[in-house]
Amino acid sequence: MVNGFCKKKIKSRLTLGEKFQQVRKRKKISLLQAEIGSKVRSKYLEAVELGKWDQLPQEVYVRGFVLSYAKFLEIPEAQILPLYESESAILREKTDGNKISYNQTIETNKKVLITPRLLAFSALGVFVLGMVSYIVIQLSDFAGNPNLKITEPQNNAVYEIDSIDMSGITDDDTVVMINEEKVPVTSDGHFALNLKLHKGINVIKVKAVNKIQKETSEVFTVEYKPKTAAIVNTVIGQ
Repeated sequence: MVNGFCKKKIKSRLTLGEKFQQVRKRKKISLLQAEIGSKVRSKYLEAVELGKWDQLPQEVYVRGFVLSYAKFLEIPEAQILPLYESESAILREKTDGNKISYNQTIETNKKVLITPRLLAFSALGVFVLGMVSYIVIQLSDFAGNPNLKITEPQNNAVYEIDSIDMSGITDDDTVVMINEEKVPVTSDGHFALNLKLHKGINVIKVKAVNKIQKETSEVFTVEYKPKTAAIVNTVIGQ
């Protein structure tokens, strides 16, 4: 006694595992005997006794283990279930806290760390994508019909002179034929030819053929009316 007070030792409450272990040892039962009697594997019984919950399966199975073990050791459920519910609740809180921490860690790790290796792979990816796009475009152009656009003359135009300059644009590496006459094509796809006209309606056929013999053709008509013919017609009409 000190200053009128006496010290009293307070007993701490046994945990669920300690309760099981105390009863088992008092009855001098080994874990192997407990396994046979409770039909629960000894490694799970030992984990329960030592409070190693992380070594146990899902909670729904653990509850069954606890009740089977209690029945085998002849411990009333009224003594076991409150301990189990209390400890499993604490365990769930810890587990939920770890999940939050784990998720926060994942969110933090989502930030991409730019390294020379990552830059090299990115550059390679851009290069490969560019090459694939170029090849696709080239194959598309190569496999399709060549472009052909006539810039002069206008279709169905009337001329009073006996020759005209016919010009247009096509793809490079394309052969152009005007009325079966081959016409030179420049490196940028331009072509031109001076055509001699005869009186009346002139039909002009333009054809562009590429390397795989795909072709595009246009047909134009122009009319040649000499000035003299126009004057004679006017006099006769009078």
